[in-house]
Amino acid sequence: MKRALLAFIAISLSFGAWGQDASPRVDCERAEKELDRGPFKSWQQAYAYFRRYKGFCSDGAQAEGLSAYKTRLLDREWSKLDELMRLGSKDPAFLEWVLLGVFYDPEDIEINQSNTACRLLKRMRTCSPENRQLCERLAQRVGPSREYAQACPPA
Repeated sequence: MKRALLAFIAISLSFGAWGQDASPRVDCERAEKELDRGPFKSWQQAYAYFRRYKGFCSDGAQAEGLSAYKTRLLDREWSKLDELMRLGSKDPAFLEWVLLGVFYDPEDIEINQSNTACRLLKRMRTCSPENRQLCERLAQRVGPSREYAQACPPA
């Protein structure tokens, strides 16, 4: 019985890997050139980038650029969190990609009111009820350091 179960699992896993392209071809040089054009202007544009490059072009300098773009977009498009929620419910991998890219800079010595992470933390404290869960997840990414969050000016 155990052998049959193990064989079934092995076949299922290999079929799943065969059914999906385990190593999709993604042109990360093209992705980098696209990032050089400037930050995302909307969540839809960020989603299109994610879909085009399947979330794979997120290493090294590209990861830093993506993090800055996602954080800036979150700051600029705060009033459009519902669009991020809609895209994230349609494609949970996209939401995870965004969440992993939003950052705070623990090495930033000058923490002041114009600091993006401080502005985001302040906004998350007054998040709407329908976006509360997303705000909680974002707060874990933007301000995980207690010292950092405490250095932000009071709300």
